[in-house]
Amino acid sequence: MAANPKAARAKVEAPAMADRRERILAAAASRFAEFGFGATTVRQIADDVDILSGSLYHHFATKEEILGEIVHEAVLRLHRVSVAIAAAPADAEQRLVALILADLGELTAHQSVHAILFNERKFFRRSPDFAYVVKAKKETYDAWAQVLGEGAGQGLFRPDLDIFLTISTIVRLLNTGADWYAHEDGSPLDALKNFSLDELTDFYLAFILRAVRTVERAGNPIPRGVAEKLVTLAQNLQPSAC
Repeated sequence: MAANPKAARAKVEAPAMADRRERILAAAASRFAEFGFGATTVRQIADDVDILSGSLYHHFATKEEILGEIVHEAVLRLHRVSVAIAAAPADAEQRLVALILADLGELTAHQSVHAILFNERKFFRRSPDFAYVVKAKKETYDAWAQVLGEGAGQGLFRPDLDIFLTISTIVRLLNTGADWYAHEDGSPLDALKNFSLDELTDFYLAFILRAVRTVERAGNPIPRGVAEKLVTLAQNLQPSAC
């Protein structure tokens, strides 16, 4: 049977197209995270991957489509894990530690994507195409609020805890920490000490628990081992259709 030249060419071109698509997404994520979605142009993204602007439209119809491709999996993954941890059969402190571990692990592994999700939150709220992002982030917030509320009710956390301010502070703290960890640049200030991710995690766990625990529980051990198992179980759950 004679070889089909079109089919052979398609087999060669398909991986190249997929690779170029991934390069476009990586370049766009870097620019959106550093300069902002609104300030980034399609031409700049195309220049970063050394293609013409028109060629970029063979892969994505709009800049918004590129943004959606970047954030979709990450926001739903963190949502899924957070909701699963909040529903786990463990005490509130173990679940809070698990939420912190899952959040910081995700933020440091995919820092640019989560920087976009945090920095562009007003844009996502205004855009109907990104209603799923707002919904996922709201339900993730509710998972944290549930755990903190239950902990206060159980006498594990301070009864006067302001849940909104506590969650907002933790979210900003972890986002800032992940950004610093990802972009430590060797400047004199950064070079005073180099921290491993494990050391950074231990610091944030201790810092946050000191802020939320009741006074008499301040010196209790941090249940990191149990929490790590909760994170693993939550991450291994099969994602539901969205």
